[in-house]
Amino acid sequence: MYIKFWGVRGSVPVPGRETVKFGGNTTCIEIRTSDGQLIIIDAGTGIRLLGLELMKGDFGKGAGTAHILFTHSHWDHIQGFPFFVPAYIGSKDDSGNRLEGRCNQFHLYGASDVDDRLEATLRGQMEHFYFPVDLNYLSAQINFHPLAGKNIQIGSATITARRLIHPNGVLGYRIQDGDKALCVATDCEHPSDGNLDKNLLELAQDCNLLVYDSQYTPEEYNPEAHGMKGPTKIGWGHSTYAEGIRVANECKVARLILTHHDPLHNDAKIADMEKKAQEAFPATLAAYEGLVIQL
Repeated sequence: MYIKFWGVRGSVPVPGRETVKFGGNTTCIEIRTSDGQLIIIDAGTGIRLLGLELMKGDFGKGAGTAHILFTHSHWDHIQGFPFFVPAYIGSKDDSGNRLEGRCNQFHLYGASDVDDRLEATLRGQMEHFYFPVDLNYLSAQINFHPLAGKNIQIGSATITARRLIHPNGVLGYRIQDGDKALCVATDCEHPSDGNLDKNLLELAQDCNLLVYDSQYTPEEYNPEAHGMKGPTKIGWGHSTYAEGIRVANECKVARLILTHHDPLHNDAKIADMEKKAQEAFPATLAAYEGLVIQL
């Protein structure tokens, strides 16, 4: 399984001199299964760069197929989709019907109870009030699929989705490809009683790689617990590297990747968080744009 990070930020993109090392684009992860299937996690602004890369191959000819797994429909996870060039590639007849075999194919997946909202949100951000191109105008074939609680099969990979704790809901994913397993939890929090989310523990058990929401430091998340004053981030639906380490240890995860970096955190801050995390869990890395991992 091949994994590449195209966007690692949460909330909003943050371009600039202070975000060059880790990058400023919002969430997008490319996954290639052992049998060559393309799976994309989320369509933050990082998907624009992925799209340009895909255009160099079959997608530039209208002959590509990809599966996009949406964790949820918050802005930072969908805002790159209108700028995803492969979605515009395909041939139509004189009546505007897409010609089978001559259009890129995209299968979009969301939670069963928010699937309509996913489609409505993607359409809404491309209404003429906000964007010059309507979703219906796209030449690629776009197919929406609800995830109804059952595992789905994409080539050699089995996809398991579970609801995690986040405002308005979010999905965490486990992608099992042969004897390799990846868990992606881009936006998550844990119960207020101090226990770890059981759904996340199920997804992450014995994973080779856990990609985990580490938007805040422990001090930012709960200042009072660290003898500090300041606004709490409890209940905002995000987590810390320390909680990621708890999950990794509990689930016997081999490697931990910190992601969904706060827009207020520059390269130096993220590097410091990475260092502190490595002191407790050496097999930790802060995600950066262009990071490639082969499982």
